[in-house]
Amino acid sequence: MKLIPIKLRLSNAYLMLGERPILIDTGSPGEGKTLVKILRQHGVAITDLSLILHTHVHSDHVGSTQALLAQAAVPVAFHQDDLPLARHGTNGKLTGVGLRGRVMAPLFANRPFDAPTADLWLTEGMRLDAYGVQGTVLHTPGHTPGSVSVLLDDGQAIVGDLLMGGYMGGILWPTKPNPHYFTADLAQNRASLQRILKLATHTLYVGHGGPLAADRVRRSLTIFD
Repeated sequence: MKLIPIKLRLSNAYLMLGERPILIDTGSPGEGKTLVKILRQHGVAITDLSLILHTHVHSDHVGSTQALLAQAAVPVAFHQDDLPLARHGTNGKLTGVGLRGRVMAPLFANRPFDAPTADLWLTEGMRLDAYGVQGTVLHTPGHTPGSVSVLLDDGQAIVGDLLMGGYMGGILWPTKPNPHYFTADLAQNRASLQRILKLATHTLYVGHGGPLAADRVRRSLTIFD
């Protein structure tokens, strides 16, 4: 299995190349053409995708899903606890973490997007083998109620916005672990992060910046208090 990070305007998407390819997240609105181009560079057409999997429902992670679906009928999945965000079609109220998060929250709160409809719900312990990838979905709430991570059988994990790398959305020092700017529930987020760190053996792939060495994140856990 090959994991390919895709750096987009504000966030990361990921292409997982196993027996069949899975796309994790689709960036912000207006990035569909960029995604199609990058997938083609890796020999993947939209019609090849077995699944578009969302780590959570925010504008910078589901924003171009509908643009991709206009080109091909691909199953879409996210966790049912993020259905209110999808129904509302905005980021909703954002709770800032620290001074930077509190300053930035009004800029990103209620940002609209063309929300996708889930063809299947991601559930705790769901295996992805039927979609061509050896990995397990874990419900890791905190950033949003329905945030999920994907733990691959080789010990890597794609964790969405459970945390982030660096500053300025990962532009500066992207491999330095940091709390994300926003979280719906800090206690849940910390518990989810601790759970992932017990399972992921070496690398965490995040929605902004990264990748992050799991050992470095473990040594930095006090910054998430």
